[in-house]
Amino acid sequence: MPRKPLTKSEIESFRNTFCEAAYELYVQKGYDAVTMRGIAKVLKCSPMMAYRYFDNKEAVFAALRAIRFDALADALEAVCEAQTALNYLRNLGKAYADFAHQQPDAYRLLYMIPTGQLGTYLDVIRAQQRTQDVLFCATRRAVESGDIQGDPVLLAHTLWASTHGLVSLNLSSQLNQGATFDELFRAMQDHIFKGN
Repeated sequence: MPRKPLTKSEIESFRNTFCEAAYELYVQKGYDAVTMRGIAKVLKCSPMMAYRYFDNKEAVFAALRAIRFDALADALEAVCEAQTALNYLRNLGKAYADFAHQQPDAYRLLYMIPTGQLGTYLDVIRAQQRTQDVLFCATRRAVESGDIQGDPVLLAHTLWASTHGLVSLNLSSQLNQGATFDELFRAMQDHIFKGN
C-alpha cells in the first residue's frame, strides 16, 4: 500500500521541529558541527527522511536565518514610533543591540557566520528586508524632519555598520580598552548624528 501523503500542517510541523533541533545543535556545537545526519540523529529519524523536508544543510540554515531575521524585525517593529524622529532612531539602535546581547547565538547566525548562497533564499530575503525597511524608513524620517542631514540610505548603512561593529566586538569580549559598550554606543550615536 502506498504511503499516505503528508498534510501541509504535518510537513510544516516536522520542518519546525527539524529547525529547532538544528538550532540547538548549532548553539551547542557551532555551525560546522551541524549536519543533516546529526540533526536526524537528534530527532531519531533516518537521514533520508530529513532530506524529504530539506535539500541540504544550506536549506536548513536558510530557514533558521529567516526565522531569526523575523525575530529581529519583530524587536525593531516593537519600538514605539510616537517620539521624535531622532529618539526613534536612537531607540531602534538600542533595540538592535539588545537583541544581539539577549540572543547572541541568533545574532551570530545572522551576521557572523559565512552565508554562501543563503542570501539567495526568498524567505531569507523577505525577512532580512523587514529589518532593513524599519531602519531605512526611520533614517529617512529623521532626515526629512531635519534632525540629521545627509543621504538617508548612506546614513542607514553607516548606523547599521557602526552598531554591528561595536556589538560584534562586545560579543567577542574585545571591548577591553577601558570604555563600556554603553559608553561607546552613546558616543558613536552622538558622533554620527552630530556629524551630519
